[in-house]
Amino acid sequence: MLSSLFANPYNFSTFAAFSELLVTTAVLTVIISNLRGHPLRWKLLWGTLAFELLVNVSYMVSRTMVIAQYDPQPLDNWLGLFGMLHGLLSLLMLVGLIVLALLATRAFFRQGQAYFQQHRGLSYLFITLWLISVGSGEILYLVVWHLSAG
Repeated sequence: MLSSLFANPYNFSTFAAFSELLVTTAVLTVIISNLRGHPLRWKLLWGTLAFELLVNVSYMVSRTMVIAQYDPQPLDNWLGLFGMLHGLLSLLMLVGLIVLALLATRAFFRQGQAYFQQHRGLSYLFITLWLISVGSGEILYLVVWHLSAG
């Protein structure tokens, strides 16, 4: 069943678009909770990060390979450029999430500190960029699979 999900581009895209909303909910829950001074929900953070690495990164790689194989000039239109910018921002946000997860977990276990509360500006910047990244991905999904299908 999973192999058929991942083999069908529409199904995989739909799964990735939906799962990214769940990932975003988890990421925001962890950060906002810690911003409010609650203990870091590190299990949720690392579980979400593991899912993001295993499932959504494999989706991004598969989409990049398909585009590279079937579209010799993918940046010739606005959608290609928008997709490239989305991909770069998404990669940056993934790396940022890994770095923040390491820093927040370290602060939590070493000193019992609420990392995101102590770094409010960075936290709000990360949340803003994360939402732009996810929002641009959802827009791409809608345009590619639902608005241009007619």
